[in-house]
Parts: sequence; C-alpha cells; structure tokens
Amino acid sequence: MGQKGIGYGSSALAALVLLLTMVSGCGGEELQVPAEQVVSSAPVDPSLYAGTFALALSETIETPGNALPFRAYLGLAPQSGTRLGVRAAVDLRDIQRVLPVLVSGSFDPDCGLGLAVGLTSAQAEGDAVRARGTVRAELYRCKGGETESAARGAHLWSQMVDFDTLVGAGLTGECVGFELRDLALDPRGFIGGLGTLFGITEKVRLAILEQGNEALRAAPVCPEMPDALALLSPDFSSGGAVEIGEGGIGAALEGTVTTDAARLVGLLGLWQRKGALPGAGEDLTDLPEAAVSFRFENALKDFDPPVPYRVDIAMTPNTPTRIGVGLELDLRALQMRLPEIAKGALLVDDCRSRVEVQAIDTLAQGATLVAHARLEARSYTCERTGDSAWQRGELERSEEVDVRAEVSASVAGNCAVFHLVDLARDPPLPVISKGRQGARSEAARTLFIDAVDALLKTRPLCPELPAEFGVLDPQFRSGGPREMGSGGLGFRLEGSVDLSTTTIIALLQMMQERGFLPPRP
Repeated sequence: MGQKGIGYGSSALAALVLLLTMVSGCGGEELQVPAEQVVSSAPVDPSLYAGTFALALSETIETPGNALPFRAYLGLAPQSGTRLGVRAAVDLRDIQRVLPVLVSGSFDPDCGLGLAVGLTSAQAEGDAVRARGTVRAELYRCKGGETESAARGAHLWSQMVDFDTLVGAGLTGECVGFELRDLALDPRGFIGGLGTLFGITEKVRLAILEQGNEALRAAPVCPEMPDALALLSPDFSSGGAVEIGEGGIGAALEGTVTTDAARLVGLLGLWQRKGALPGAGEDLTDLPEAAVSFRFENALKDFDPPVPYRVDIAMTPNTPTRIGVGLELDLRALQMRLPEIAKGALLVDDCRSRVEVQAIDTLAQGATLVAHARLEARSYTCERTGDSAWQRGELERSEEVDVRAEVSASVAGNCAVFHLVDLARDPPLPVISKGRQGARSEAARTLFIDAVDALLKTRPLCPELPAEFGVLDPQFRSGGPREMGSGGLGFRLEGSVDLSTTTIIALLQMMQERGFLPPRP
C-alpha cells in the first residue's frame, strides 16, 4: 500500500497533540492472546455432494507461509449424453478452528498507522461468516509524508477498537471467494471517542477492509479433481458459503463436467501412464495421434493346460459420443498347439461314416486360414432298425486322406465364428463330374463341408476383456483372420463404444473399488 502519513500543518493535528498530553497512558489495554476456537462436529450434509459417484478429497489452500488443509466432497451424476452434473461440498472447519491464531497479528497499513489484530471468533451464519475481534491501533508521526523516503517517528496514540464483520462468499472462476462486506467498529472508551472524532477510527476501518479483502482474495477455496481425474475438470456455475451444523464454515458449488469421447480416451491414457491400466505394445506405431492402445495377455481356459493369447486394443474418438475400437488377437500360441489339440478330433461320426483328425498344420494367408490335415476316414454298413433308428454295421473301408481346407471367420455376439469355405484332397484326385458316381462324390463332399462347418460354428472364439474395458461394453461388428508376421495366425475385430455418462460413472466406480481413485465419503 502507499505510505499515507499523518500531516503536520493542520489545526486538527495540533488539537490532537494537545489532547494526547492530557490522556497520556489511557490506551494501554492489551489484546487477548489468540487461541483455537471450538467448532461444530456435525457431519457435512450429504445432499451438498449428492451423486451416483462420490469421492472424498484432502486438499489445501496455499497461502504465504501456510498450506491450510480442508476436506472436499464431490458427487457426479449423469446429466446429458456428454455431461455429468457435479456438486461439491467443502469443509473448512479445520481452518476455522485455528483461524484466530492464523489471522491474529500485526501489520502496518502505512507509515503513520500500525494495527494489531486479535480475532476471537469466526462462525458461519447461513450463507455468510460472522467474524469478531479487537484491533489495537497505534498512531505515529510520519516524517516525509507520502514520499518514498517517509519514516516513522514518535508514537502518538493507542486505541482499542472492537470489530464485527460479515464475510460474504460467491463464485470466482472455479472457486469460492470470500469478501468483507459489512464492517462495524466499536471504539473503546473516551480515547475511542476521540479517535472517531479525529478520523482515526475511519482510518482503521479502511485499513481493515483493504488488508482483509486483499488477504481473502489471495486464498480462494478451489476444490479440484485428483490427478487421476484431472481431465474431468468441473465447470462450476454457482457457489457460496454454507453452514455446517451450528456455525461450522463450509462452501458448496454446483456445475458440470464435460465427458465426450476425446476426454474419456485421454483419461484412459492418463490412467495408463499412472500404471493403473496395461501398457501399449512397443511394435504398434501406426495409431492416430488421439488414440490410445493397451496390450494384455489372456488364455483360452477350455484347454488343459490353458492356451495363452495376446490382445492389443486400440481406442480412437470418432464422434463426441462414440469411440472406435480395434481388437487384435495374436493366436500364434494356439496355432502351435493346434496339432496336439486337434489330434483325434471327430469331424464326422454317424451311422455310415467316421472321420477323425490324425494331424493338422495351419497357415494364415492374408484374410484366410489354410489348414493342411490328414484324416482317417472309415465307412460302415448301416442297417435300419426302426422308423427313425439305424445301427452301424461292419467296417467297409478305411483310408487316410490328406486334405486342404480354407477357413474364414465372421463376428457374431462379440465372438469370432469360423467357417469352412472349401475342402479338397491334397493333392487333388481326378475330377469325376459326370454320372452317378460324380453326383455321389459331390454330395458327399458337400455333406462333409456342412458337417465340419457346423462343428466350427459351435466353437466360437470369444476374447475376454479386462473388467476396465468390459465395463465400456464395446460392440464388435466386423472382423476376420489376419496374418501376423509370416503365416502367423491372428484375428482382428472392429467395433465401437457408444459413450454414455452412465458408462463413465460405472468405470469410475470400478476404478474406485480397486483403490485407484479416492474413496467414497
């Protein structure tokens, strides 16, 4: 502040100096030693932070020389397709308890005035705060007036002034800011009356308002999301002071949080960097800038021992409410185990025939899976024993047949369903295309393909996603085999996540249950 000294040429000052000699020593009262005050222990009203998802935070207000702790409670609830409503309650009673000690002290508004403030109480009254205390004002001569070289001279006056002020609160940016609004001063005794007469009390009032509001502006209450939710920064539209229990000081805010697809994908990337989600594959280099990818290991548990496979999942924001999802399965471990798994598998087993796999080798070629297999085919006599009953008879023929099969796949119910596209002897036999024998051969081939195709369809591959991705409920609509490296078997699924605020709440709740996010109040 500027150095506003007390002038010397006025008759008022001359009269004041004369009076000082008459009342010397009458202003020697001491301020009460500041002490912590008792505050309400009532719980914070849950309606102030009501939401489908809620969390409790420990935060601080940074002030010169002090980091003042407070508790914040935030509640989130769906409001629209891309917005969450947010309600925040701030419990300032830990600060309120020690406020008399923190605030009490001395300061010099200018060269000619020194103030010692003693705060005795600060209590909430509805949507405002009532503060009471005492100020000891010391008046000095000031050499040099309002110049930069002004220097404090002799002590002239001491005055005790009781104060009662109402502190209001309102939204300032994304914070609740406090402001001294009504300040009532009650100068003590005869000296106090003289101080009012000569304008000293008014000088004290202006100094308290200016210095007090400057300190309050430097310490707004700004509830913030934890680092793990930094991308869900609230946009508050209203805020103010609230009373917690009887006289407890608090604040409440309301607003919204934007939750579009880009923000959610960014949030998943943030959690990945913090170690809460799987890392990305090092060999994935062709992702869009806004995308995030994850790699994790899983296993096909229907086999003994389970067969491991690798999953890469990439997410890209497409529209405000839709995330594109690409899922790539590395099935090369299954490809290596397939000869062992498939040996002895029955492809056909009916009254007339039995076809069993003896050996198999697979190779991915672009979007097609090629299988070279050796089959043991047996033919039997078959006798009718009733209207719908047949009995297998004697073995008529047994042979080993080498075949080449082409397999494709489609997506149904988020699973890869395999289809037998073609089957032929390998090497092929001479084509018999005419006559009864050719017709029987083609009919048998068609029946065999249908039987194997039906068998494949009963064994879809349904990748199991970790819970943090499963809660997003991705829907895959297309996909097919993919060659990985040279002939390696892979599968790719393409789909999307239709984003909703309900889905985001479910994701937040799951991460909270895992202990990654702060707990519920």
